[in-house]
Amino acid sequence: MIIVRLRERKETPLLNGHPWVFSGAIDRVDSSHEKNLCRVLDAKGYFVCQGFYNPYSHIAVRVLTLGKEPIGLDFFQHRIKRAQGMRERIIPENTTCYRLINGEGDDLPGLVVDVYGRILVMQFLCLGTELFKDEITSIFHALYPDHLIHERSDVKSRKAEGLAMHAGPLHGELPEGDIEVMENGIRLAVDIKTGDRTGFYMDHRESRARLRELAREKDVLDLFSYSGGFSLYALAGGAKSVVSVDSSAPAQAILKRTMELNGVSPFVWRHVKDDIFRYLNQETNRYDIVVCDPPPFAKAEEYIKVNTLAMEKVRSGGLLFTCVSYAPKFGGVDLLKTVNKAALTLNRHSRVIAHLSQARDYPFLASHPEGIHLHGFIVYVD
Repeated sequence: MIIVRLRERKETPLLNGHPWVFSGAIDRVDSSHEKNLCRVLDAKGYFVCQGFYNPYSHIAVRVLTLGKEPIGLDFFQHRIKRAQGMRERIIPENTTCYRLINGEGDDLPGLVVDVYGRILVMQFLCLGTELFKDEITSIFHALYPDHLIHERSDVKSRKAEGLAMHAGPLHGELPEGDIEVMENGIRLAVDIKTGDRTGFYMDHRESRARLRELAREKDVLDLFSYSGGFSLYALAGGAKSVVSVDSSAPAQAILKRTMELNGVSPFVWRHVKDDIFRYLNQETNRYDIVVCDPPPFAKAEEYIKVNTLAMEKVRSGGLLFTCVSYAPKFGGVDLLKTVNKAALTLNRHSRVIAHLSQARDYPFLASHPEGIHLHGFIVYVD
């Protein structure tokens, strides 16, 4: 097994539960490869933890356990069953799509598994889980023998691990076209093969439910609508009208399919295929609720710009649902500052009335705030 020796006092975060060792904390490595499993020792040579070691990554060690138990099939099976038991307690009966394994949040670093009906979609995001792919897949096949298993490790973050992007079947072949699942009783069309993330933004489930509670008799604008999750929840909540805006043609196609599944009338909903910034600069209508859920931007100025344009479209006494996700350099405090700057620019008064975060099946460790990937607020705008 690889032995990783830390610099002085670098073990403290690990003993406090943080699941990562950064490369700068390491003094030296005594290498003896065994699927890149390692034991981490402090500067005095005392045992600290076991984990996956990757010499190519800034996150050099991903912690598996603070104990010395063997790391193999039984170890992963126990962790997977523990995560499975948690989901059985927290996922509502009228929901057939959810996150089953959320990496570090389920003490399985670098592993993501999403459930879409009778399909499991897996992502192996670090070198350690990649090397244990066969064993991990065999566990899921035994636990879910009637499920197809498909890999969607086609994410850019794998490059930082020295891994190429990859996608394809692991057990069985996916059906052609989109599949149908249920979320909070709402029917959804999902493109697993080529859709964003593993097919759908399930982490927004509870934010969408909040919108449904507030949408009755409201005119709603859904920006960056993708496959229409927020739009559909607004309509299910009795919205008077919904406009969905997105620049993606594939997203538009699956959004229309989802609307058909739910029998949505074209008289209350329309989709606009356009660049969001261009659309907002030309749009003259105002709305009771505006949803702004952009992709990660490279610069803070882009978040300020889009939130200012979005807030401008909110009627006095209306609501802005604003979110940011998977933006490591732009968090919740940054989003609050952005909302404030937008209000000052527009000479409007804004009050935050609720916080939005990732759904309960996306757990994170209290010792690992980096596991929080979604920040959002419901803002009352005068």
